[in-house]
Amino acid sequence: MRKWLTIFCFLWYCGASGQGTPKDLYFQPGFASGSSVSKVFEEVVYIPLETTKKSLFGRIRTLIVSDKYFIIWDADTNFIYFFDKTGKFVKKYRPPNCTIKSIQLDRNRNALFISGSNKNFSFSPAEIEKMMEDPTNKSFARFTWSAYYDLSDIQKEKIQRVKDFSLSLISPTIFTKNLWAYSYIYANRKFEDRTAYELNIYDGEKTIKSYFPYNKQTDSFHYKPDQISFFPITDRSKLLFTRPFDYTFYELTTDSVKALYKLIMPMEISLPKSFFSFSFRSQNDIDQYRHQNGSLVWELDNVCKAKDYLFFTLDYYKSWREKNFMYDESTGRFYNTSKISADSTNGFLPVLPGSIQYNTDDYLYTSISSSSMFQNKEYNQRRNPQYSPALKRYFEKGNRADNPVIVQLKLKNKIG
Repeated sequence: MRKWLTIFCFLWYCGASGQGTPKDLYFQPGFASGSSVSKVFEEVVYIPLETTKKSLFGRIRTLIVSDKYFIIWDADTNFIYFFDKTGKFVKKYRPPNCTIKSIQLDRNRNALFISGSNKNFSFSPAEIEKMMEDPTNKSFARFTWSAYYDLSDIQKEKIQRVKDFSLSLISPTIFTKNLWAYSYIYANRKFEDRTAYELNIYDGEKTIKSYFPYNKQTDSFHYKPDQISFFPITDRSKLLFTRPFDYTFYELTTDSVKALYKLIMPMEISLPKSFFSFSFRSQNDIDQYRHQNGSLVWELDNVCKAKDYLFFTLDYYKSWREKNFMYDESTGRFYNTSKISADSTNGFLPVLPGSIQYNTDDYLYTSISSSSMFQNKEYNQRRNPQYSPALKRYFEKGNRADNPVIVQLKLKNKIG
């Protein structure tokens, strides 16, 4: 009996930790191609967000595009802003007694899921550590605030609170209708339990699946808390995700995890094997290591899958490096998206200065500051650029301090 139990446990462990062999992609960021807007995008539309005293905000922490609205969370003011699809300001909302940590679109409910910490409580570092060690413990739910904001009529501010949802402590990701994906990775020599998992699936009552075991006592490169990054795609039965200190793109379904691609990058920007066996003593040790090795890539972020194109960001400690790229699965070619140059088809305006911030079935979305928009307009006047009526009004009546401009992009099926 013990023999069969051992075999069963071994097979379960393999199922939980083995994700198949990813396709190796040899990638040198410095040699990624450039292109022009008209060769990559079939359509580029600029949508200025109306700027009034009520609608002015600092920066876009999260952009969500629903059927009717651009929904923006500004972490500096703790407000959620609603603009219609023409950029006209509709309203803003700040949840009571809540410091927002994340917002997500739940299409099944036609609602915005808002989660954060309860302002009525303050925590000591020891209390935070205890809660994070067991984020599904419902006794911690009073420290959180979670709710669905009904999008069918946003003026009504119909709020449905979610009780006993302590998982909001770690900002879980909506997976399918009744499932959540969550991650909290932290090691500490003081922990009694030895094994934890980087990725977990939660059904509202319990954790039903776990992947990627790690040692909570001895994996010292996890002495600084971290999380897996999840990225929704148009196929709502799946999530893409990336792991800290890993250059692999993964796919999550309700039944399995699959490794899709692994970037093989030059040694000078890749984490050495010694990093994973180094005896870090504290979070400060890890921070110092990162500061001293600023040219290394720590993980992959801002992943977006559209048609045959995979967008991603390299997470460097040093922010000056070029970091946003696109992989064309049909040709096996990499593009540096900062080298997608403007041309007459988009009025010589910036097109993709940063990462993709949201994607739908038909479009990709990003944003550009008004400061950058006006700077490029002035610089390219000699080219006699042609603007849409909305952009003409924006440049005539606006200024550099206005709200950002949403950029709606439609990819070509094949790069010209």
